[in-house]
Amino acid sequence: MLQEGPDNFISQNEAEWSSNTMLFGQPKNSIGYLTIGIPVVKRKLEGALYVYSTISSIIKATTDREKENITLVIFLSDFDETWNLDTSRRISETFSKYIKTGFLQVIHSPLDIYPELDKKFNANFNDDSKDRTIWRSKQNIDFAYLMWYSRRFSQFYLQLEDDVVAANNFFTDIKLFIERNHKIRWITLEFSRLGFIGKLFRSKILSRFATYLLSMYNVLPCDILLNNFRVLHDQVSTIQNPKGLFQHIGKISSLRGKLTPITDFTFKDSFNYSSFDIPGENPPGEIFTNMEATFGSFPENAYQRTDGDPFFSVASLKANNLYKIVFPEPINISRIIVSTGHPILRTGILKWGVVKVGVGIGYPKEQCMASHLVGRLFEGEFDSEIQGYSIPFNVKCIAVVSIRDKPNLTIIRKIQVILDTLF
Repeated sequence: MLQEGPDNFISQNEAEWSSNTMLFGQPKNSIGYLTIGIPVVKRKLEGALYVYSTISSIIKATTDREKENITLVIFLSDFDETWNLDTSRRISETFSKYIKTGFLQVIHSPLDIYPELDKKFNANFNDDSKDRTIWRSKQNIDFAYLMWYSRRFSQFYLQLEDDVVAANNFFTDIKLFIERNHKIRWITLEFSRLGFIGKLFRSKILSRFATYLLSMYNVLPCDILLNNFRVLHDQVSTIQNPKGLFQHIGKISSLRGKLTPITDFTFKDSFNYSSFDIPGENPPGEIFTNMEATFGSFPENAYQRTDGDPFFSVASLKANNLYKIVFPEPINISRIIVSTGHPILRTGILKWGVVKVGVGIGYPKEQCMASHLVGRLFEGEFDSEIQGYSIPFNVKCIAVVSIRDKPNLTIIRKIQVILDTLF
């Protein structure tokens, strides 16, 4: 254990922990141009599939010649060792071709690199909760370990997360941007506007930055620590590529109960977010709404939408305006998902909204009163399963309700209802 502080991690016998780190893969015979590091932890539901989309997009976006100069390191850093091993085997089976060439490595860490995080709780930033502080403290240690492990593979190191997709030709764009800034003193170049995604370092500085992360691991989040480290090394301003090269696709955070509906509006390519919809059709239902649709927009587009249909757009909202779905008979529901706003620009979101249901039978369908509060939207998104909201039995109707006036455009993008198959 790191009882004397996280610097013990750096001072451990490197040969000892390195020999126990790699699960699948092999180092290349020569120093490459770029190492991409991605820490991976267990997520709920379809979030478990994000990393496979991330790896696939990197493979698809690079040529065979480029792969010769890239090492992709996947760091399985969950505390559930069984999950780490099972996931590593699945990755090795799915991408065996790239493991054999040295392009892809899958690693994990000894659990004794981590301190007892619950005892190192330090709530001195933004009044973060204990769970969130522990989560971001572990994240800092994960990044430090991954950087320390990867520091000798290539000239440059790129930090990604396990729920992004890469733009086509990102490797060429990165090389061009590095060459364009070769006369500038820089600590990090940025290829995404989001958090810790797409941050590029010279590999020779990784051990120094890893030490800095470890010295402050339970004090500040990683993106704030990066900003401080950059300024301490005389890079006052960020240096960002004009276009984002990595788009965030994950809605399910690795922090339990948290949604992360963020995107980079500068992303170079388009992306089909409907590929992450939950399979299956919504149960039949009749739609009632007092929301004022924009010209050519129809309420059905939110609940019965097919690919190619426009979203349901609302000109303005008043408090207590609602979008209600009434079912022919009461049903049991396991999950309700509501997405609002433009999927990339994040404009038109319903920030102040709630989801309610009406239960039971015995009244005309248009008079079903959705009086039971299920939960609130977060930054325009709602997912009862992720947010930990319970849904009562025998639901006759569901309503998305605005709780404040909103004078400008609102987009109700998608409503998904998943039946409880146990009943």
